[in-house]
Formats: sequence, structure tokens, C-alpha cells
Amino acid sequence: MKNIYKICGKVSLICYLLLIYQIWHLCQYGGVKSHLPILVVAAVGFIVSLVLWLVSRSIYGKTDSIGSKKNKIFYVELLIIIIATVGFGGLIGYSAIPYNGALSWKIDDLFHKKKVELDHNNLFKYGIEGILSDLEKKLELPTELYVANEFRVDFDENGTIQTIYAFIYGKDGKGQEKSYLIDYDANTSEDMTVWLDGNTSGKYEESMKLAPMMDIIKKANWASQVKMWSLAIGEDQTYEILYMGKREFTSPEGLECVSDDGADIMKLAAGGKIAGYEVSLHVPKFDNITPVRYIMDPEYISQSVIDKENTDKQIDEAKNDESWTLDQSTGTVYFFLNDNMGYSLVITDAAAGSRFYSMDMTDDGGNTWTRINDDPFGGQIGVAEGIEFFDENFGIIGLTGPSQSASSLYITRDGGKSFNTIQLPFDTVDKLPDSAKDFGYVLEDYDYMNMPKKEANVYTIIVTTDAAENDGIVFESEDDGNTWKVKGVTE
Repeated sequence: MKNIYKICGKVSLICYLLLIYQIWHLCQYGGVKSHLPILVVAAVGFIVSLVLWLVSRSIYGKTDSIGSKKNKIFYVELLIIIIATVGFGGLIGYSAIPYNGALSWKIDDLFHKKKVELDHNNLFKYGIEGILSDLEKKLELPTELYVANEFRVDFDENGTIQTIYAFIYGKDGKGQEKSYLIDYDANTSEDMTVWLDGNTSGKYEESMKLAPMMDIIKKANWASQVKMWSLAIGEDQTYEILYMGKREFTSPEGLECVSDDGADIMKLAAGGKIAGYEVSLHVPKFDNITPVRYIMDPEYISQSVIDKENTDKQIDEAKNDESWTLDQSTGTVYFFLNDNMGYSLVITDAAAGSRFYSMDMTDDGGNTWTRINDDPFGGQIGVAEGIEFFDENFGIIGLTGPSQSASSLYITRDGGKSFNTIQLPFDTVDKLPDSAKDFGYVLEDYDYMNMPKKEANVYTIIVTTDAAENDGIVFESEDDGNTWKVKGVTE
């Protein structure tokens, strides 16, 4: 009995340390299957050895009093247990803090992950309402729902739902936002997995309401379209319905109106775009099959309105930019001296990558524009490099070629009514950048004049070999561009 007492005490201590270590490791890193055998062995070993130790200690204590040395060993072992319990207990608690360990994710799943059985699993019979009714049974959905990104359902030719992915949200009766990330795969489970209270945009925009999706599906002949496709391409295909709220289209291809005769769709032949709630039906595995896009209450927006919206947006950006801005859709270059006074280089003709420009001016913030120069570059063609005015009269514009290997700068002192080419004193240059030697550049290769920079009353122009180069020759002017002198090279 004495030997059992001695051995079991040590074994129970070792088993306890192993048990609490494995519990911590499981909470921190996860992996129940890999930890379970050791946990079972450690737990059984600890319980059995502890019971034997207690029984033998009670018997051994009656026949042989425990001496001071044995008491010291006992208290040392007890201290080890306390330290291990506190230490590993703290680590287990740390793993429960969000993002610090596997336990935190399990706790998060406990409160934010739900399994909902999909009873209404046929889209032909129950529509999207069937999915929502199953969710409603367990989650008490808000009355008005919105789509955070998309609502997508895949199904077979019989309407049996194969997969669901949707992120919806809304406010409950107390005004609290509730969100639902829904995932379903018929091949892995009969239940939908729903993650609750995820991050959404928080914007309750009319264009992202979910209700129009159900209205469109009720009105559209999408079920007949699926049957037609299944006859043409064979059975055992997957079809998909996709809803992303209100969308815009510039082509009538595939569009089918479910609310009227579709007259607005035909207007797209003259340009512009159509905006409306839309549900797409397509066959994911067949890229050559044009999706059918069922659109409801479409609104036609003419090209002229689009152009004006784009111009207004570009003007607003130009007003907030300290330099010039480029309208990528039209090629117009804008610069605003202040909220009211602005200038623009407008393309009047184009050929072979080069363009002719005129200059317009506004003094009412871009509401109206007046043409002040029909040919600011003096007959030269190219691509406008920039435009910048330093006051209402003094400004500089730049012109480069399609390859941006060379450019010229033009200066005005009468508010853009006339321009003269800036001539820099290249004949006084006595030094080239260090990179010139590496690449074999000579002075004549430096013919790209970057737009000037102003600091205090000094204007600086850096001339490089092309637009992509940084090393160049530096020229400065201290008299508003009347004269220029070589400052040196970039360092």
C-alpha cells in the first residue's frame, strides 16, 4: 500500500499536468480528433490514480504517520498543481477572447451560427419565399430586408435547390440591425448555415431591397426558360438565379421587362442606359448561353444625361484637386483656380492617337463654359499633358505625343487667349544626370518637359528623357516664366 501511495501520487500529478496542457492546446489551436485520445488517457489516468492515491493515503496514514519530509513533498506537488491550474487556466481564458484562439471561434459560432433546415427546397413550387419562411421559423426575420451584396440560388431542371448564398439584413422591431449570411449546399447538408450579426454596409438603400426579387420571380417566365434550356442542352444541368438589387445596363441583350411592354429597353439602341431591379437567370457552365435578365420598372437614362452627370462629377473632382484632372471618358483636361474660375482643354478632333484641342473657361463654377481659344497649341497635335493657372491671366499648358517621349510647354499671360512656347536655355546646360552615362543619353535626348512646380515665387521645370523617367535637368524661373536658367540636375 505504501508503494501504491507513492506511485499514484506522482502519476496523478503527471496525468493532471498532461490533461490541463491538452485542454489548453485544444482551446488554443483546435483539433478535437487529434487531442481526444490523449485527453481520454490523461483524464482516466488522473481519475484512477487520484482515487487509488486517496484510498492508499487514508490507509497508509493510519499505519504510518506522514513525516515532515513527506509533508514538504505533498505541498510542493500541491503548489505545482496550483501554478499549473492558474497558468493554463489563464491561457485557456485568453484563447476565449475573440481572434486569440480556436475556443473564441467556437464561442462565436455558439452565439452567431445557426443551422436551419431547408424544408421548402423547390424553387419552382415555393420561390424565394420558401427559403425565407424556413429562416423565419428559427430566426424571426425583420419585415423589410435588404441585400448586402447578392442573393444567389443554384437549382436543377426540376427546381430542386442545390446551393444558396445570400447576405441579407434589416432592422427588427426594436430598431436593431440584424444580418444573415446564408450558405447552403445540398451535397453536404440538408440544413442552411446562417451566420448572424455580420458586418454590412449599414446603408438602407432603396436600390438594395429584397422584395423586388420576389416580385420579379413571380412575374417572369423563368421556369419555362429553364425547361427550354434543359431540352436544348440536356438534363443534369445546374441553373442559377442571381439578384443584386437595382442594376444598370447599356445593352438590350438578354433584357426582358416583366412590368410593361419593354419600350424603354428599345431606347438603348440610341445609347444611354437602363436602370431597374433585375434578376439574372443563367447556366453557369455554359458561357455561350446569354443570360436572361428579368428587369422590373426600368428607367431609361439618355446619353446626354449621362454625359452631363459625368461632366458634373469631373468638375467637382477638379475643384477639390490642387492640380489638373483628366476625364477618362472624354479626354477633357480640367483645372480650377478657385470654386468659380476654371479652364479646360477640350478635344475637337482626333487622329492616329493625337488630338486637336480648344480651350474653354468658366467663371461660374462650371455651370456655363465659354470658348476662349480655338487652338491653344498653335496647330500642334498630340495629347494634353496638363493645364495649370497661377492667377486669372498667367497659366501653362503641356502637350506630348502618344508615346510620351517628348513634350512642349506653352505659356499664357492673358487668361488663355494666346499662348507662346516656353524656350529653355539648353545651350547653357553643362551637366547631365548620373544616369545619362549609364544609358548613353546625350543632351538631345532630354526633350520631355514636365509640367512646372511652384514653390514661393520660384517656378521649376524638370526635363527628362520621357514621362516615366525621374532623373533630369532642372530649370528655374524667378520672374513668372519670363526667363529661365539652369539650376542643375535632380539628385
